[in-house]
Amino acid sequence: MQTKTLNDIFVGKRIRFRRKMLKMSQKELAHALSVSYQQVQKYETGLNRVSAGRLKDIADILSVPLTFFYADILTKQESLYHHDELISSREEYLLLKRFRVLTSVKQRAILQLIADQNENF
Repeated sequence: MQTKTLNDIFVGKRIRFRRKMLKMSQKELAHALSVSYQQVQKYETGLNRVSAGRLKDIADILSVPLTFFYADILTKQESLYHHDELISSREEYLLLKRFRVLTSVKQRAILQLIADQNENF
């Protein structure tokens, strides 16, 4: 039986994250891959390693580049992320995506607004 590795778990979480962003069920993804929904569960939890070919199929179905699943994967030289540094919801993802395209002036204004709000708590 294969043991989970951090990279397998991370790739699985990225699969789950994207699937949920698209409001796709595990059964729908499983059907598109011609596997059981239990197999998708195993991929998403890192219990089963996703082969390169299968990951390409998943990327195509979820309409993302293959690199989406490997973005931010840790190397031995990198420290582990703090739990709250990972994007964990669709709203956070959209916020970050939209923030990145703003001008630097607008970004600073938003950061100042957030800082002001934090002082009021």
